[in-house]
Amino acid sequence: MGVPHFKLMQLLALLSLFSISSASGEKGYNSKLIGSEAVTEKDDAQTLYASAGFLKCKSDKLVEPVSTQEISELLQKLNADGRPFKVRATRRGRHTPNRFACAGKGGSAKSPTGENFEVTNVDDTTYSVTILLHLMNRVVAVDHGRHRLTVEAGMTMQNLADAAVSNGMSVPVGVLPVYGNLTVGGVISTSAHGTGAGVDSTLGDIVVGLKWVNGKGDVITSEVDDEKGVQEVRALVGGLGALGIITEVTFQLLPAGALTQIETWEREDSNFAADVKHQLQTSTPHILYFWRPDLGAYKAFHFKPLKTGDVPIHPYHPNGRNAIFMASPKEAAMAVNAHMRDYTLDFDDSGPKSDVLNAQGCALSAAFMNIPAFHDGDIILQNATIPSSYAMIAEECAPYCSWDLSYFGATGEDNEFTIKLSDIDDFVKDVKSVIKAEEEERQKVLDRRYGDGKVKLCLNPGMFWFRFGKGSKSLLATTAGHGEPVLYVTSAFFASGYATHLPPKIDHINEVLEQLALCKYKARPHYGKNFDRAFTHPSCHLRDTFPEENIVKLLNLRDEHDPRKVFESELLKRMLERHGPVYGDKCSLHHQCYCREDSHCADGYKCLPSVSYPEYKD
Repeated sequence: MGVPHFKLMQLLALLSLFSISSASGEKGYNSKLIGSEAVTEKDDAQTLYASAGFLKCKSDKLVEPVSTQEISELLQKLNADGRPFKVRATRRGRHTPNRFACAGKGGSAKSPTGENFEVTNVDDTTYSVTILLHLMNRVVAVDHGRHRLTVEAGMTMQNLADAAVSNGMSVPVGVLPVYGNLTVGGVISTSAHGTGAGVDSTLGDIVVGLKWVNGKGDVITSEVDDEKGVQEVRALVGGLGALGIITEVTFQLLPAGALTQIETWEREDSNFAADVKHQLQTSTPHILYFWRPDLGAYKAFHFKPLKTGDVPIHPYHPNGRNAIFMASPKEAAMAVNAHMRDYTLDFDDSGPKSDVLNAQGCALSAAFMNIPAFHDGDIILQNATIPSSYAMIAEECAPYCSWDLSYFGATGEDNEFTIKLSDIDDFVKDVKSVIKAEEEERQKVLDRRYGDGKVKLCLNPGMFWFRFGKGSKSLLATTAGHGEPVLYVTSAFFASGYATHLPPKIDHINEVLEQLALCKYKARPHYGKNFDRAFTHPSCHLRDTFPEENIVKLLNLRDEHDPRKVFESELLKRMLERHGPVYGDKCSLHHQCYCREDSHCADGYKCLPSVSYPEYKD
């Protein structure tokens, strides 16, 4: 079933209306706020900025190799020089908001230039090199008989899907993440994923071979059909590059022409957890949920792969594509930028237009929930049959993505945790109760100002994402050691790039939910989405959620392949050695720590026990 494309234009028109009633210029607001460093500055010869998440990394040298051999020769030369060095592989415009990918100094880019919280990963005697893999984006080999495709690690998800199709193959529907501009190497190393409860849900699940360079510069080929190779693959998939730099990947794909039926379901959320379990059992294991507990609603996108001989019940659209991340028109970007700035500045709901700003926020949240997820050219698809290779990944939106700080002026701050699917009932109850308790006082303020129930309080624009996976034998993947299906929970809400001296209004809720996930549910944060503080909690140590034998195997392999620990980032060292965060002035504001004292918070804020869970401060 398709609906005309003009409905999407109506939604964008709604966004543009927000700029008309901007509160800028009123008392308490400053239309000349300086943007964060991540908004105003660009990459240079030594500094890289993340496209989202207010992160910067500095290194002594940036290298852009075009081959595995170049990387090997670089590592051999660095070893021969004799001085201490660190190497990390990444890309420009990466999404990672933490320091796993920082070879040298790293830290926040949230405040204006010169005012940020920085962490020194290495001492002044250690030479730091960042390897950018974007030029290594070619197809290496095609095995038509076994439906296997080998590509370089710098290839994007979009190009991987295109390469599979052009070579007579299909990508399984559940394994690709939604954003099409992520790279093969980054996705595999960070446990990035699609969705599939108890079935393949990550690219790592379909890896059958890897070529990589270890810390000594040796080029190694590891395959899953021999004992030594499979152990190395398990250390590299989800392994944060701790063992070496992946340069080529061989995938086990499907024959050409694989199709998936997509369906869009909208429901109220009174029985959300029960609905999720029922739909996974009776519809498909491949479901993506958008959930807004404050709006009492969720949207479910069902991906139903067809088997050979199945007759689709929905119309076939050979050019059907995922449309969740579309390029954002400048008018919409300006509108969201203005709203998020003014909404954040009205931090205590005492401004002259608190009622307007909260109404705008609720409307904007509803608009984002209603942006369609699939299209075929100018036709928006609700229920349709489309190629499996393009069902999960959205088309490229860069440089006009809704989280790109330099374009949007705001960004999506993501936090994701992997928990056991069997914990979904308790987790959903906890999320609802935390939001209700933490927002109760703000709602009372609005009720006193405008009358009971006159102004509804909503969370920041954005939503919770629910996706699903299966346990794995990888050593450090977020799914490692789980003997049952897992639930990936992502909190993805907008934050302003022009009011960064204040925390987002949802930040206190996020801090409680993060600590609740880490400590009560023994959750594992996403290596490519979460901030430093999630990996360095002072008492709920991430390392302890993994089987100890996994850590021992990883460290033994590292002793063999990286004896000088040239690939060990400072953040990985903290995680493995159970160190707490780096505390400092405003470290909580910059998402480097969970506060212990008032100085860790933004100016004027106090570090107090949370209302919902007093054992956690916010």
